[in-house]
Amino acid sequence: MSAVTARLSSPKSLTGAHILVTGANGFIGGHLCEHLRAAGAQVRGLVRSAPRAAWLAEQGISLVEGDLTDAAALARAAAGCAAVIHTAAWTGAPDDPTLGEAVNVTGTEAVLHAAAAAQVARVIYFSSVAVYGVNASPVIDETAATPLVGQAYPDSKIRAEAAVRRWMSRGLDAVIVRPASTYGPRGGAWTIAPVEQIKAGRLRLLAGGRGLVNLGYVDNVVAGTHLALTSAAAAGQTYNLCDGQTMPFHTFYGYYAAMVGVARLPSVPAWAGKLVISPPGRWARRVLGRQAAGPWSLHYLLNSSRFAIDKAQRELGYTPAIDVAEGMRRTEVWLRQAGVI
Repeated sequence: MSAVTARLSSPKSLTGAHILVTGANGFIGGHLCEHLRAAGAQVRGLVRSAPRAAWLAEQGISLVEGDLTDAAALARAAAGCAAVIHTAAWTGAPDDPTLGEAVNVTGTEAVLHAAAAAQVARVIYFSSVAVYGVNASPVIDETAATPLVGQAYPDSKIRAEAAVRRWMSRGLDAVIVRPASTYGPRGGAWTIAPVEQIKAGRLRLLAGGRGLVNLGYVDNVVAGTHLALTSAAAAGQTYNLCDGQTMPFHTFYGYYAAMVGVARLPSVPAWAGKLVISPPGRWARRVLGRQAAGPWSLHYLLNSSRFAIDKAQRELGYTPAIDVAEGMRRTEVWLRQAGVI
């Protein structure tokens, strides 16, 4: 164990430690920056626009402006850091598959190169449970296969994980975490977006919303990331990072519907989902600039699996402290304060 790794793993592990967070102005990245700063770390955030991330600077977080294609910016950002947490990613919108390769794969390679050159003690790579593709096993843990599925987002995450493992084989200390449907204050895809869709009358449940969503309240995910960062046992490991429980989509979206006074959410039959992933449906979504749809998209909405967190619980001591009732209560408070509802 290096001196820096020992420091990260000590009882006062993060006090004074310099930690880089890529995608610092994003949902999970921003929450991580706040958490690490509160834990005593010297946090540096890589952001594409410093003015748009001024709220982070106001909290004492140092900003480096640049993106994942800017090798010089990455080198400056990683220099002198004990650890790098790589959250920046293309999540499927706008529908430009080349971005998946450029940002999620080539960009991750660039971050790993900068981290290795800076001799950081640990890299945390934020992947996704999307790497499990169309696996329909009742319970899915980290031993499950991750074959390519022919859709840009999950496939780019699978290839990025492969890049991380290549760097691990060269001696880089790295940990892969796979969050699921992360929601909470400032959340986009799983918070603000569905609320706005419900308000506009555009959200439609698929097949009655019977598919299962694997939620992760953002503070739980951040706490798990802290454990992955500071645990010596985590080196070279991969962890699912969510709340470890499922609920039907109709129940999840029902929380948001109740917040805005909508009694019932409309539904469309399963065949409508198949139409969306057909060639005409994919073309229409591309024209509209919406996230690409494919077999994985349909599978995700009709999901019947639970993503197990047993490994993180066993090896890291991870225990999601905030249940969905409390998570939704906190989320509603923020939505009202922010004027979203």
